[in-house]
Amino acid sequence: MNWVLGGMLALLSLAANAAELRMLTDNHPPLHFQQGERMVGFGVDVVEALAQRSGDQIRVQQRPMLRALRDASEAADTAVFTILRTAERESSYQWVGPLMQTETALYARSSDSATVTDVRQTRGQIAVPRKWLVYSYLKQQGLDNLWGVDSPEIMMRLLQVGRVQYVVADTMSVGTFAAEQGLHVDQLRYQIPLMHQDAYIAFSPKVDAARVARWQQALDAMKRDGSLLQIKQRWHIDQAKIHPIQE
Repeated sequence: MNWVLGGMLALLSLAANAAELRMLTDNHPPLHFQQGERMVGFGVDVVEALAQRSGDQIRVQQRPMLRALRDASEAADTAVFTILRTAERESSYQWVGPLMQTETALYARSSDSATVTDVRQTRGQIAVPRKWLVYSYLKQQGLDNLWGVDSPEIMMRLLQVGRVQYVVADTMSVGTFAAEQGLHVDQLRYQIPLMHQDAYIAFSPKVDAARVARWQQALDAMKRDGSLLQIKQRWHIDQAKIHPIQE
C-alpha cells in the first residue's frame, strides 16, 4: 500500500509542476520592470490577476524580449507578455488579449523647432532599439537615417548628448526612458505617431488550448467588471501620453 500511496503522491507532484506556467517578459516600465527582487508593473498585475481567476500557478521571469519570444514559441507551459500581435507572429503562438493599445511615436528634443509630418521628412539620425518591432517597420520604409541600438537607455543617451536628432518610443514609457538618462519629459517634443497596435499575452502552441481559453475568458470578465480598467488607472496606462505641442 505504501508504494501505491507513494506513486499517487508522485503523480500529484508532477501534475502540480506541470500546472505552473512560466510567464516571460522584459524590462519595459511601466508595463513590467524589476523592483527589488520581484517584477512589477501593469502587465505583471494583469497576468497575476488572470492566473488567480483561472486557477493557474505562474512564475514571472525577466528575459530579453527576443529570447522570451523564442522560448514561448518552442517550450511547453510558457508564455510571453506584453507583446504586439502581428501577422508574422500570428501562427507561432496562442493569443490572449488585447490587454491594451499602444501608440509608438517619433520624438525630438523640445529645443528643436523643426516639425515633421512624415517620417521621411526627418533630417538627422533616428535612434531606435533593434529588438523593437517599430525598428523593422521603419527599416521597411527604406530610411537611410535609422540608427539601430541595443537598448532604450542607449537611445536616450544618444539624444541627450546630441548624437541623434530623433528617438522612437511608446507614449507610456518614453518619459521613464528619458528620466533614467536625466532628461525631463518637457525636454521631449512629440512629432508624429508611427504605429498603433494592440498588446497581448502570447502562449506557446504547446500549452493546452483549453487553458488558454480560460485565460481569455478571465480577461473578458476583467473587462466587464472593471478590474482591468482599475489596473490601467493604477499604472496610468492610456493616460501617460506626451502630446504634440500646440503652437
